[in-house]
Amino acid sequence: MRQRELVEAYHAAAPVASVGMAICFLKGVKDPDPNWFNPYQQKLLSQNATQTIPQPAAQTFLDLARDRLLPTWVAPLVDLDLIKAAASA
Repeated sequence: MRQRELVEAYHAAAPVASVGMAICFLKGVKDPDPNWFNPYQQKLLSQNATQTIPQPAAQTFLDLARDRLLPTWVAPLVDLDLIKAAASA
């Protein structure tokens, strides 16, 4: 899917995803997955991640984080979901 089509599909699915998330919260689901309601969100994140962060750099960051070799001040400054998406691409 092209970027423009993906953005349009994401915006078209966003209201339905919001209603789905609200219903989940009302039913007592503690941590509903927004990607289940709007799969275009994950695809858009994945495309943005691969354009922003090289896969080897993302994988190196995740390896360092797993081994607890990153300084503690780094964690709040990075978008971990974006890095995970770039590493898995």
